[in-house]
Amino acid sequence: MEDVLRLLEVVKRELGADDARLELGGREPADGLLWCVLPDHDHRLVVVFDEPPEASLDALRGRLELLIRGFKFTLDRPSTPPRPMMEPRRALDDALDVVATQTGARTALVVDESSPMIWGHSARGPEDMHDARQAAEALTMADASNIDLAKELAGEPSELPEELARAFVDVRAAATGVERTEEEWRDALRWFAGVTSLRGMLEGHEGERTRLAVHDPDLGFLARGFGGIYWLVLIFEDGNFSELHVEAAMIHASGWIERLVERLPPVDPGGKGGRVVSLRRLRPV
Repeated sequence: MEDVLRLLEVVKRELGADDARLELGGREPADGLLWCVLPDHDHRLVVVFDEPPEASLDALRGRLELLIRGFKFTLDRPSTPPRPMMEPRRALDDALDVVATQTGARTALVVDESSPMIWGHSARGPEDMHDARQAAEALTMADASNIDLAKELAGEPSELPEELARAFVDVRAAATGVERTEEEWRDALRWFAGVTSLRGMLEGHEGERTRLAVHDPDLGFLARGFGGIYWLVLIFEDGNFSELHVEAAMIHASGWIERLVERLPPVDPGGKGGRVVSLRRLRPV
């Protein structure tokens, strides 16, 4: 129920509606109302406008269906007891899920360039920027030795070269308490590599940047700065993605995501050894 209520709030905010509700059974809404059936559910989601919306119902229906697809995994997962201090982060996770779904990205993240913190729907473990760098280095070593690091991390490790074995222990230690499948580790390693590459590009560039893109065969990402110190990062399976399509979705979502980031509770980045990285501050987009 908590996930459904969050969906209703997001629908109202994103569509500029006055109300959003669920209906079960009875007659379908009359013509001229905006509604659709939740996938794999019997409920109808009905959107209410006190005044006729500026956009057409067809356009709004398309946006509504995208929002619902972005929430599908949260509607299907088992409910967990609410934790009030985590609600802003969960709301940010959901917003990033929507952007990832709209663009076909494997991962959507927010990176704080003034600290090691990383937020996002695939960053559900305790890892921060310091851990991401360690994992990216381990992945580079594993690739050089033709070793599938995701497979090793998901199961019982085989005999590894000494340097890689030490790095493997560090990566596992950073993810204490987090169980990932091989595919989940593959996604996690992809975002480790992506945010490490992004941070390296920022540190190695003397001018100011508010947009960065990479189109490598084994890594693709588009990053857009906002709020002076934050970056919205979309990471893809490879470099074969349309910057025009992706950036349009990012621009549309940037105000929403910035408001959610501003609501995040303060976090002490020093709790597990992460180091604060001091970088230049960017102009807001």
